[in-house]
Amino acid sequence: MKKETRLPISPSDMMAVVASTALFIFALAFSGKLLEGYRLRQHDAMLSAEIHALQEQKHALEARLEEVKTPAYIERVAREQYHWVKAGESLVVTVFHELPVAPAAAGAGSSGSTPGTVQNQTGPYWAAWWELLVGRE
Repeated sequence: MKKETRLPISPSDMMAVVASTALFIFALAFSGKLLEGYRLRQHDAMLSAEIHALQEQKHALEARLEEVKTPAYIERVAREQYHWVKAGESLVVTVFHELPVAPAAAGAGSSGSTPGTVQNQTGPYWAAWWELLVGRE
């Protein structure tokens, strides 16, 4: 009589091992594709947001361009930045002269002014304005 040889594991267990190994290889092969798809969807969302922001910027620039093309804007820029005047108008330029400031130690006790007021040697600032506007004291 012949002796029967027995396999160390049953055929159903062997099928389970083969199936789980195939499933593991399948998962490894397609997990990279799933991760790549996830990254592509994130990149697509980022690009869509950037496109939306650039479209808003484009609309703002187009509105600014339309504003710049108007005669009112051109006149305002000519007057404010280039100091141009229309025919018959006069340009008034104000020039401010700074008064020399006395050292704090020399004028601290002798001036009698309150802190925060500016006075020159001849009197308070309003007297200088009065003299400038009226021409006399």
